[in-house]
Amino acid sequence: MDHGSSPTKICKSVVNEDIISTLPEALRDKILCCLPIKEAVGTCLLSRTWRYTWASMTELMFRRADFASGNDNADDDRRFLKFTDMFLFLHNGPILKFGLNTIANEMVSTGGHLYRWMLMLSRNKIKEIQLQTSIRDSYKVPSSFFSCDELEYVYLRACVFTSLHLPPPSKGFKQLHTLRLEYVTVEGNSLGDLVASCPNLEKLNIRGLYSKSNINIRSTKLKVLKIEGWFTHLNLHAPYLTSVWIGLELNSDTDGASTTRCNFNLSPFIASLSDVETIRFHGHILECVEHEFLILKQPKLFNRLTEISLEINLGDLKEANFALCLFQHAPNLRFSFPGIPWYQQCISGNQ
Repeated sequence: MDHGSSPTKICKSVVNEDIISTLPEALRDKILCCLPIKEAVGTCLLSRTWRYTWASMTELMFRRADFASGNDNADDDRRFLKFTDMFLFLHNGPILKFGLNTIANEMVSTGGHLYRWMLMLSRNKIKEIQLQTSIRDSYKVPSSFFSCDELEYVYLRACVFTSLHLPPPSKGFKQLHTLRLEYVTVEGNSLGDLVASCPNLEKLNIRGLYSKSNINIRSTKLKVLKIEGWFTHLNLHAPYLTSVWIGLELNSDTDGASTTRCNFNLSPFIASLSDVETIRFHGHILECVEHEFLILKQPKLFNRLTEISLEINLGDLKEANFALCLFQHAPNLRFSFPGIPWYQQCISGNQ
């Protein structure tokens, strides 16, 4: 009487079945996208089915650190750039996400690797781009970037924006919902023009901004705004923001004197907000406050405002008055005390 197959027969059956070769294509792509890209290419040795699976990956992340030998940085750069060039040359199919984390300065030279890669991405219905470059000199955003009209998420680092190649608002990035920029130089009103070309932008996060030009940002869809850096002129109209974080840094003249000299429509901007829940003003931004405040002239309550964070000079009367005015118009503020556990804060608040 047969009581079942022996363990040996079961093992042979499993081996002969070759499970990894029968995995659905979508699942194979998902597995490869979770691996470092060099290891993803190495899966070509698994079976005949997997031999070219890596060449149709939909999410690509190239990290310079994966090529570090600890000996010659220049040689590591060359191997990284050569690998990326060859991978993209052999790639076949759509690329939905593209990420780059590198310190290779040669990559961003005019007409260099990045410009070729971006041109290729603009033809692949790209949805997400992350360029985390740690380089000596900022690079100008390639003109082909503005042809990636199906983008939904963008993160760029150490770049320069000019108005030269910006698309008209009628074309633009109609699907872009999140724009994150770090250590970015803005020429002219290219930042305002860029936002205008993104009619559905909801999150704008800028860290390390440098601009000597007038920045004019207008958006009725923007929900979250964070701007930190050095700028001389800022005009904001985004009435439906729920979270605002603005930080102004000092700049130094050639003689070493610190200056701000920033024109910012702070009071009218605050008065225009209707749904704001969080306000953070850091650095020297409150030095832009006028002596008379529009929110005083047109009293309104910020009923949704629950969090205010200010870096303030209490010795400056206009800054202190501004803070007092803001507090008086926010009846639902939640007070927190750094260093005190949240449950003790709740107990204190109920007493």
